[in-house]
Amino acid sequence: MPHGINKLSKPAIPCVQLYDSGTQAFTVAGEFHTWDMISFKTSDFHYKADDDRIMVHRPSTGYYEITFECSFTKDGAGLGTATTQIYKNGVAIDGAIAFGCAYDTGQGQASCACMTLHFMLYLNGRDYIQVKTTASDDIDSVAETSRLLIKFIPTRGWNNNAAGNINYRGEVMR
Repeated sequence: MPHGINKLSKPAIPCVQLYDSGTQAFTVAGEFHTWDMISFKTSDFHYKADDDRIMVHRPSTGYYEITFECSFTKDGAGLGTATTQIYKNGVAIDGAIAFGCAYDTGQGQASCACMTLHFMLYLNGRDYIQVKTTASDDIDSVAETSRLLIKFIPTRGWNNNAAGNINYRGEVMR
């Protein structure tokens, strides 16, 4: 395969993958995650770097698979817990929550909250997703570990309509 050929490839299924190259601080007040790097994004999503909202740009109604990952560190001796939850249109989603921790032994930072939050959610066009972390004590995300992937889940054909053919083995045919 020639070098750079994958730059011409575009995902057939609507998806977006973001990550943060730096760190973010989280407190007891809670903060929404932002991402400064866009790994890839189809035209179905609207996102600009360092924003906290990822919007379904076109009317791509259907189920989406959301995967969020992040690791945390804590300054100062002790333990800090992190509670992370997915929000849809500014409202927390029940069941879309994960807990982690970060600690410092007094001899240096240690990151132990390799948190993964995986959830499926029904979204309409113009809906937006946010991810919020609330900490029991001041904690920071570890650089390049805050990642978000949102991927459309085909149900009856690649564009979610009845025109697609469904293979008996569960594969989606076009």
